[in-house]
Amino acid sequence: MKTVEDAKAAIEKELTSDDAEVRAEFLKRFSPEIERFAEAMAKAIVNWRSLDDGVKGDDKRAYVSAWVYTAAMLHILSMKLLLSGHLVAAGNLYRQVVETMALALVCSGKELNVLDRFVEGKYSTNDAVNDMIRHAEKLSVNRDTVKVLETVQKFNHKYSHPSVMTIASGMAFGNKGLYIGASFDEEKIEAYSKEVGSRRSCAEIFSNFIDGVKANVARW
Repeated sequence: MKTVEDAKAAIEKELTSDDAEVRAEFLKRFSPEIERFAEAMAKAIVNWRSLDDGVKGDDKRAYVSAWVYTAAMLHILSMKLLLSGHLVAAGNLYRQVVETMALALVCSGKELNVLDRFVEGKYSTNDAVNDMIRHAEKLSVNRDTVKVLETVQKFNHKYSHPSVMTIASGMAFGNKGLYIGASFDEEKIEAYSKEVGSRRSCAEIFSNFIDGVKANVARW
């Protein structure tokens, strides 16, 4: 991209393509993990249905159900962005997944009064993960689930702010070139594997997370 014309062509390609070539490289290497992710999230969505069926016009239950569904939707989209070669955007969204899961949990704990404070505009969602950890026992949250979510949030914090990982996402490690937008780099396979594996692991605890929310709501 030494000329304006070359750079313009690369930018236009990024803006108008669907990243099919990049996605094909990810699918070729991670199909088993992706299948496990899809199966786990499908079970979670079906599990969420019974929570949503119990809303029955109750605004507070509707909020909790909406947070659970939003977390699932964002998790699927985060995996899609990763498989499309957009690591920074995928990581940023993955952090929102964890924070939304935590928010659903703390809102489901009636005695914590978080939902009322949220509705009144008096609760910062930035506190949700810390509150989930602090009140894990009261919220019927498995310790392993809390550990996974805390680890994910801390790691993906690096994608939410400028860091060396942000710089690395635009650099080709093999030939020392640069990427504009979506990319698949053979030299980053180990990092990709960890990213895909983390999302698959989170997907596999998603239904347990929903069970915790449902158990809390059942005590209202």
